[in-house]
Amino acid sequence: MAEAKLNREYAMRVLGVGALMVGMCVWSLYDGRVNWPRQNRLMEQVRPDLLSTNLTAEAWLEPGESGVSPLEAAFVSKGFRPPSKLIKKLSELKVPDTATDREALRQAQAESVTKILKGPVYSEHDLSTQFIQAAVTLAFGLWAFCVIGVKARKRYQANGDGLGGSGVGCRTVGYADITAINWSKWDEKGIMKLTLKSGECLTLDGWHFAGMNGIVDEILKHRHDLGSKKS
Repeated sequence: MAEAKLNREYAMRVLGVGALMVGMCVWSLYDGRVNWPRQNRLMEQVRPDLLSTNLTAEAWLEPGESGVSPLEAAFVSKGFRPPSKLIKKLSELKVPDTATDREALRQAQAESVTKILKGPVYSEHDLSTQFIQAAVTLAFGLWAFCVIGVKARKRYQANGDGLGGSGVGCRTVGYADITAINWSKWDEKGIMKLTLKSGECLTLDGWHFAGMNGIVDEILKHRHDLGSKKS
């Protein structure tokens, strides 16, 4: 008797993806509930010092003689490091050297710098996005685990009487009931489809289930008229 059951390599790959998704979920929840709100609170402590000056975006990020930028110095004085998101926002405001109307751009930049320094590092939209991302990644992670859980319980068996096992509905499908076999995806993906007299189609997947070659060989032994795996 030939038997096919869950392919360990396939299972490990899918479980790895599931674990990655759950990890992303935990990380998103951490950012949305702990890390990002904490950075917003740190910003509130440093904000008065930041708003007491009138530096350009470039000046905030330009290292001084000590190698420390004014932005970093303001946060270090409070015992923190500047949030990377704040640094990124300011760096995006740099006035291009090739700009023609530099004065107008600098005025617009000054207004943008003030707006950034007055606001939170992470907006409510940023925080809510993390919770949405957590829900989506958790759903994908659970889906991956469920897929493997379902497939792990499936078995395909083939003997002299026909096909059996939970993979075909815990019944016996006689070889005489098979009217056609679709081999088009067998060589490339290890997938073959059986068409039964009832019109039902059974899919045998050699990537998801190890041992499927033995099942196929058993089918061909009884129904060699349905072609070969190389056709």
